[in-house]
Amino acid sequence: MKLRHIKQMPVFVENSAEVAGKVIKAVIGDDFQLSYIVIEREGNPPGMILSQDLYLGEEMLWIRDLDCIKSYLHGEELSIYEKKLGDMVFDDKGRELGSISDFILSSPEKKVAGVEVFSGAIGDLLHGRKELGLEEICWTSTESAIVDSEGR
Repeated sequence: MKLRHIKQMPVFVENSAEVAGKVIKAVIGDDFQLSYIVIEREGNPPGMILSQDLYLGEEMLWIRDLDCIKSYLHGEELSIYEKKLGDMVFDDKGRELGSISDFILSSPEKKVAGVEVFSGAIGDLLHGRKELGLEEICWTSTESAIVDSEGR
């Protein structure tokens, strides 16, 4: 599941048709693990759901009960997602592959499994966006990465 698709997804309560809220953002920790999501709730302030209380399906998110929703004050948390979007990606010969446009989240582990690389409108139309496994990426600086064919 791509992280950008999680935004605005409804969060359902298990065994009911009740919608607890809509996702405002997902926060990814420095370990590339989903830390928590922030949801917008009708008539209530935003809430936070920790990763361990959240279940990811292919097309939906759900929680066991409303007690999973914790208070959320608008903090300035830093998500690795915001830090890495737009980073340039190069192959092992130094050719530019494009820039990181999204993270791909593995549903069962709630961990980033890979990245989506945007190479430009024409390239994406002709060849589609590339998806690279996280183990293939070697972060060389705060703004760029190299695809390592041997894995890291």
